[in-house]
Amino acid sequence: MKILSWNCQGLGNPWTVRSLRDIVRVQAPTVCFLMETRLDKEGFDRQLGDLPFPNKIIVKQPNSGGGLALIWRAGVKMELINFTMNHILVKVTAEDGFVWFLTGFYGWPEACQRGKSWALLNHLKSFVDGPWVCIGDFNAILNSSEKLSNTPPQQRLMDDFRQALDMVQLFDLGFEGYPFTWNNRRPGYANTKQRLDRAVGNEAWRAKFCFSKVTHLSSYASDHLPTVLHVKGGKKWQGRVCRGFKFEEAWLLWDDREAVVEEAWGKGGVRPNALETTRQKIETCGADLLAWGSSKTHPANEEVKQLQKRIEVLNCSDYNEECKAELLVLSRKLDDLLRKQEIFWAQRSRISWLKHGDRNTRFFHQKASQRRRRNYI
Repeated sequence: MKILSWNCQGLGNPWTVRSLRDIVRVQAPTVCFLMETRLDKEGFDRQLGDLPFPNKIIVKQPNSGGGLALIWRAGVKMELINFTMNHILVKVTAEDGFVWFLTGFYGWPEACQRGKSWALLNHLKSFVDGPWVCIGDFNAILNSSEKLSNTPPQQRLMDDFRQALDMVQLFDLGFEGYPFTWNNRRPGYANTKQRLDRAVGNEAWRAKFCFSKVTHLSSYASDHLPTVLHVKGGKKWQGRVCRGFKFEEAWLLWDDREAVVEEAWGKGGVRPNALETTRQKIETCGADLLAWGSSKTHPANEEVKQLQKRIEVLNCSDYNEECKAELLVLSRKLDDLLRKQEIFWAQRSRISWLKHGDRNTRFFHQKASQRRRRNYI
């Protein structure tokens, strides 16, 4: 199952409709949760009635903006539990009879109203009995690495969001792709990017669908990126064990690593005894590191190729001070990415003699030749 979540900021614009059609065609989602649709049921049917989603829940107040839509394909069994202008909660029954809960969530965008979001999230937990995943635009960030701006994030708002998730026992599922899902699209120093859209799940849901992943897509039609949750579990993965936490050596190269660990360790809470407190802190720290590091682990092959092409162009152009400065910056960035790639693959090589500095050395070739000769004997 694939769940698409997107704050599309109005489906009345033809470019937004075309963008959504393209996402549906390429990604083939099973379920779509759309926010700020600005369409009632009649308008939705008129604009997007030909999409392959016969089942619809449309939430829209008359004569107002906003609006939510949860649409899904035939064959998917969903039961509506409740809804407001900021959420839609359904119970999902899989083909094998397994039951879990899905919430499409849209948090209040105003900082002064953010408490209402966390009160709603806490209220929804009373309707959930079992595995639960929540996806949408929370209009909040968990740590400072999720914001890129000249204005620093407010620590109080981040703490409130973390405490809200801790209270309902939901954990961030991480992501793959570009790290920021919202861009205010202002030029220069006024530009702000944040990761406002995410998916969170409780331990029961993560244990059942332990191979699930969240991917950030791209779109030109909204200042929010679409998010896809690929739910992987059930019969296809029965008998397999979820991979345990493994610390990535490449994470040590990122400047914000210590802040992430300190934040995660500080929010673990206090348990009845010291051993249980330490266990909880380690578990929380591991989950936060996985969520933070999911976008920093895999080699950035496309970015490496782009940097190499740009450096090639600069090397062939007229060399002036501006060109020299840009070349220096790009070269350092490329070297940093290649170093992270090297550590990534070295950690996975499982060959003890392959160290981070032994790339194209005489020692390497001698060992490789010995290995080939042994294979032929």
